[in-house]
Amino acid sequence: MAVHEFRLCGALMPDLITHSIAAYWLLRLPRFARFRVIFYLGTILPDILARPIHILWPQLSLYSVAIHTPVFMVVCALLAAEFFAPALRTTIRTFLLLGIGLHFFLDFFQIHLGDGYYWFFPFSWKSFEIGLFWPETSIRLLPLWLILIAGFELTLRLIKSR
Repeated sequence: MAVHEFRLCGALMPDLITHSIAAYWLLRLPRFARFRVIFYLGTILPDILARPIHILWPQLSLYSVAIHTPVFMVVCALLAAEFFAPALRTTIRTFLLLGIGLHFFLDFFQIHLGDGYYWFFPFSWKSFEIGLFWPETSIRLLPLWLILIAGFELTLRLIKSR
């Protein structure tokens, strides 16, 4: 396995960890409990749809690049909401789009070996990121995040039990 293939396979998990942990911290309020799963889905949806294609069929990388764009993901969110009851569609769309927005916000800070993400595809092939961290950084920080989350949850449970 070539180095670039290993990096592509390894990049799937760190992205999912980063996006899931960020979603966890944002949706701790009880009023979001009912639609928390939809928000979580939105935060990982771009990677779940694009990465398998990129990993399994690298020759189709242009398609996976197109899938991992805001325009495509907005269309996906709007279509996915149509599978829910009419009374829930607006809320489902909102939580999916907020989750997708968080995903792209976090991706904006990543460093990429190649071009990165094409934020305005199909209108532009220009790519730009801030480049503060590598996707693999979250694996090294996972123990810290798990300790922080466990401590936070324990504290909340202790406060509620009083």
